[in-house]
Amino acid sequence: MTDTSITDAHNEDADSIPADHDGNVAAVILDDEHPMEAHTEVHTRAASPALIGEGYVAGIDLGGTKILAAIFAPNGTIVSRSKVLTGSVGGLDVIDRMAAAVREAAGVAGLSLSQITAVGTGVPGPVNPDTGVVHVTPNIPGWELMPLRDELSSRLGIPVAVDNDVRVAVIAEHGAGAGQGARNMVAVWPGTGVGGGIIINGKIYTGADSYAGEIGHITVKVGGAPCGCGGRGHLEAYCSRTAIVKRLHKLVRSGHKTRLTRIAGKNILKAKSSDIAEAASLGDPLVLAVLERTARYLAIGIASVSNLLNPELVVLGGGVVEALGAPYVDLITAFVREQPFAATTGPLRIVQSALGDDAGVTGAAIIARQIRNRHNSEETA
Repeated sequence: MTDTSITDAHNEDADSIPADHDGNVAAVILDDEHPMEAHTEVHTRAASPALIGEGYVAGIDLGGTKILAAIFAPNGTIVSRSKVLTGSVGGLDVIDRMAAAVREAAGVAGLSLSQITAVGTGVPGPVNPDTGVVHVTPNIPGWELMPLRDELSSRLGIPVAVDNDVRVAVIAEHGAGAGQGARNMVAVWPGTGVGGGIIINGKIYTGADSYAGEIGHITVKVGGAPCGCGGRGHLEAYCSRTAIVKRLHKLVRSGHKTRLTRIAGKNILKAKSSDIAEAASLGDPLVLAVLERTARYLAIGIASVSNLLNPELVVLGGGVVEALGAPYVDLITAFVREQPFAATTGPLRIVQSALGDDAGVTGAAIIARQIRNRHNSEETA
């Protein structure tokens, strides 16, 4: 049994765990999950200039199980929130629910819908932000080539901006979170999958067909583990929550023990990021070893992207990072520093996202402000 049997990037099929490892992620910070109800809210933290503007705007964070909406005041602070279930029907029913979430949040804030000047939303999956068309969305049936912008706008009578959910979160971190002031920034978002985003010269980079930033699908091992997209050896196949629990499941089936079976139940494949974090905080050797391996692969991906784009800042977010916290970010950073060329290209900073669960609605509010400003410019031209 060797120290690298589970973390070695060249030993994909090994089922043994290291006899001794440094346990750098043992002190992970657990993620508190609190149910969110519709309510008013008062913030004392100064708002980012990216959120300040004329009138109220709404930001929507669309997920596979729930829809979160928040109303932002002209001074850039959140004044109310609402949550509705996404439901299982799919299609236009989901858009009806998104509209209902905005109406509910507005009502809780004591506002009429006419006082909301624009709405922004982040959507999982590939989106064309120029047309507002969603190409396809995982976990929401009937959304192939869905004209979300036009459908939601027709229901609310308000201008709507649409973009990919991770890209929206990156916009939030750049405009109002950990990336404020950065001219060139990369974001990596390990969650159910691995998303990402790129800021170049202070602006989000979308690429020729609005697909730029799919960091989860860069190859970190030729012919490696299968990825959900159909490829092999992609970063997502090693560093997503899905990949982590698959790896743990395989090791448990081969005879290894883990506290995760008591925390999350016998079906490890259903373990949440918070379950993994809890097991790690208890010093579970199997979970710690798998997380160390995952951190090494993330470091390979971050170093590769950094060598290509030379950003000044890398922001790490997503469910896995939020659950594991600063110790996991520190571990990834240490492994990036081990990459010879990446360590010499400049003072690259790697930080954890600052906005957490608010990143989705905050980024959506920022793109709502942007579309409202464009409409105002067109009206005065």
